[in-house]
Amino acid sequence: MWWTAIGTMVTPAIRVGKDIIGCLRSKYGHVRNLSENIAKLEQEERYLFSKETDVITMLDRKDQIMERTRECTTWLDEAHEMKGKLRELRNKYQNISRCFCGLCPFHSLLKLGKTVVTKTEEVIALKSRVEQITIMIERAPMSVVPIIRKHPEKIDNVPSLNEHVKTLLKLLNDDNLKRIGIWGLPGVGKTTVMENLNNKVRETQLFDNVFWVTLSKGESVRKIQLVLLEQLKLEVKGIHDRDSDQIADMISEALVNKRYLLLLDEVFLEINLKEVGIHDDHEHGAVVFAYRDRDFCRLIDDHIKIERLSNDDARNLFRKIVGDIIDGPSYKKIADRLLKKCGGMPQVIKLIADSLRNEDDPSVWRQLLSDMQSPGTEPVQEMQELYKAFKLIYDKLPVDEKPCLLYWAFFPPDYEVYQEYLIECWKAEQFIDEARKLGKARDKGHAIIREFEKKSMLERGDGEEIEEQPFEEEWEDVRRVSLIGQKLCNLPNKPACSNISTLLLQKNPSLTKIPESFFEYMCGLRVLDLYDTRIMSLPSSISRLINLRVLYLNNCGELMELPPQLEKLKSLEILDLRCTGILTLPEELAQLTGLKCLRVSFKQNFGCLNHINGKPKDLIPSNVIACLSSLQELSIDVDFKNQSWNQIVDRVAEEVASLKALTRLCFYFPKLSCFETFIENSKSWKRNSMGWEDNGFRSFRILVGNHKILNKALSFELIGHHCAKNLSVIGTKYLKEVEACTIEECNEIESIIDGTIATGVLFEFLQKLHLINLPNLVSICRGSIDSTSLTKLTTLTLKSCPKLNCLFPGDMIQLLCHLQDLQVEDCFEIKKIIEEGSIVQYESLPRLKNIELHNLPRLFSVCEYNSFEWPSLEIMKIKTCLELKDLPFSVENAPRLRVIECTKNWWNELNDSAKDRLRDLNSFT
Repeated sequence: MWWTAIGTMVTPAIRVGKDIIGCLRSKYGHVRNLSENIAKLEQEERYLFSKETDVITMLDRKDQIMERTRECTTWLDEAHEMKGKLRELRNKYQNISRCFCGLCPFHSLLKLGKTVVTKTEEVIALKSRVEQITIMIERAPMSVVPIIRKHPEKIDNVPSLNEHVKTLLKLLNDDNLKRIGIWGLPGVGKTTVMENLNNKVRETQLFDNVFWVTLSKGESVRKIQLVLLEQLKLEVKGIHDRDSDQIADMISEALVNKRYLLLLDEVFLEINLKEVGIHDDHEHGAVVFAYRDRDFCRLIDDHIKIERLSNDDARNLFRKIVGDIIDGPSYKKIADRLLKKCGGMPQVIKLIADSLRNEDDPSVWRQLLSDMQSPGTEPVQEMQELYKAFKLIYDKLPVDEKPCLLYWAFFPPDYEVYQEYLIECWKAEQFIDEARKLGKARDKGHAIIREFEKKSMLERGDGEEIEEQPFEEEWEDVRRVSLIGQKLCNLPNKPACSNISTLLLQKNPSLTKIPESFFEYMCGLRVLDLYDTRIMSLPSSISRLINLRVLYLNNCGELMELPPQLEKLKSLEILDLRCTGILTLPEELAQLTGLKCLRVSFKQNFGCLNHINGKPKDLIPSNVIACLSSLQELSIDVDFKNQSWNQIVDRVAEEVASLKALTRLCFYFPKLSCFETFIENSKSWKRNSMGWEDNGFRSFRILVGNHKILNKALSFELIGHHCAKNLSVIGTKYLKEVEACTIEECNEIESIIDGTIATGVLFEFLQKLHLINLPNLVSICRGSIDSTSLTKLTTLTLKSCPKLNCLFPGDMIQLLCHLQDLQVEDCFEIKKIIEEGSIVQYESLPRLKNIELHNLPRLFSVCEYNSFEWPSLEIMKIKTCLELKDLPFSVENAPRLRVIECTKNWWNELNDSAKDRLRDLNSFT
């Protein structure tokens, strides 16, 4: 019984002892496994804070459409609090670890070990809890300003305008673009594009708030503020007593967290948006400006120029208003001429079409056309509003620039006018007469054109253009006559037009004869253009043109000789005789001592045809060039196979070398010795040593040259060379200032640059490179070259290079940061544009706008990098590239791509993925 009692006492004691031992073992385990438990805690801590980062990232990405829940906020607060606790725990562990030989009080180790295990469990629980809560819910509708719908003209049938709206929407989707501009002439469709954009934004729900402000001359900050205050429903007591800064602060505070778009139409002056209350730190706000002056572009992130409508778009817009009557036989020709007068301007087309709506009397149509053609100073009633807009810009021009703009408008809208040609006409008309040197006149002319471009005014309308063959009496009072491309067959015999100063007869291939007395009363004529006519001779009355400054006879292929009366044109400054049938220059040409520019070509090798009395006659008679002492620009273009030229070139070069005022030269030297003699003796060339200003050559065109002359060349052409394998053997160091380079029909050329020969920066200033008919070209660059070489190249053209396999191998593509236009044609072996495996950054061609790929039967790849971006690409043209089944473009990587011109058959063979990505961009040719 005692034993039993003892046993009864011992059993609980043993149980208690076991419990004590188990507890001690557990506590000792906390101490013994402390390092392992710390490592586990740190691992779980990393998992927890990775989860926290994921939650925060999700909140940021969806912040505009969703908001965090309260339990998510609580979880994030607890996670943040846990960071602090774990930081304290880590500090305690580090302090204990520093104890000597680990001789720390056992109870401290025991407490730390237990805390580590407990915190590990809390971290795991906190991490798991996030899976059980709702992180975000849909954001409650904001108190937004309703988007006010506009009621613009529908532009679905006007693709060129509709495309601008699509482009703007793409740009607005880019968070990095906050200031976007559209610019162009008055009446070109800027407001229509803006109004359609306003409505499209509403459909996309890209913005919660869209504000529209139309500015007029002199209005800016204050008007924008008042519109914003009204639409934001911000009440401001004593608003007229408040300064702009106070109102700007209120507007900024109201907009800072909103998704808003501000559309500013008819902007005349530079606007400081900060003064309005629009700040760069408004992450979800954007502004689109519509303005006329290109100078405004420097203040914005990106811009679009609104061009005139295409012919098809203009006709569709006209038909939409007046109906199918325009296709009727009584109206079609009148409609075509009315549309031509409208010049692709949507506002003008709408005004004219509205006046003819429901009008079925052809005589009314004809009368309106007659009114538009009238040279009176006041416009027809329908165009008064547009006229005022143009006059406002015109009145602001300097006095000396106004006649230049009016002269520009003198040319038909669809006629291409070259800037150099226009400037020559301006000088002949004495608009820029103070510049005695042609070079200075060109500089001033280009400056004027640049100003017109900035103001978006280089769009031609209609001046005093006579579109039908005028009767002889109608010539009497005209000052300038344009009969460009009018299918003229004859001219009046003796028009009495003593006031005429410009006569443009070019592009009339049916005109074969000028009446003998035609120029009798034109003594005041200063500009005469007979380009691309079929006249066979000039009448003797040309001697009456004593004030003629420029005479264009280029491309008159039937003109075989010049009359002796030419010597009477003492005021003539520019004579263009390129591509005529003239076999030899007349000796009378030497009498034109005021001539400043002579352009002539002898492309054919006439051989025995050029004889007089059985003896060969020189292409250029002796002493003719030497007598033209005022020459500043000389271009003699000959075929390098022309033996007649080779026989006289030394003598002609000697005469050219005697000219003191020469600043431009195009000349073919068949021998290096001829080059050297010219350089040693040229008076104009020697003036280069006196400095650039007013001295020596401004530019010249080199067909074959030696090192000394290449040093200063801006343009270089190598044509028909049969030895050089690359330009490095010629000496690329001598071509360092070249801006344009053409290599053509050089059968041994294998590469343009050989990096194993050339060193340093190569073609640092080269902008245009044309490679044509090079049967052995295998690469543009061989080997590696300096990373700053070719970086200014904007245009690259390759034609008929049958051995070229890949256009951009290796890391060459990295150099082409300014390339804008790429054309590859008739290169039968090329398989890739950008080589796979090249070192390529995602945006290596940031400015490439146009790509043309023609007749490349083995091409199968443009670029195989999906991450490659084409931020500036606008137009892609593809023709006869049967193996090319895919394109690397999409809305995301090529946001500005407007059109892919191709055949329907080629498009049908394109893979489905590419078709889906690009389905709205194809245009069949």
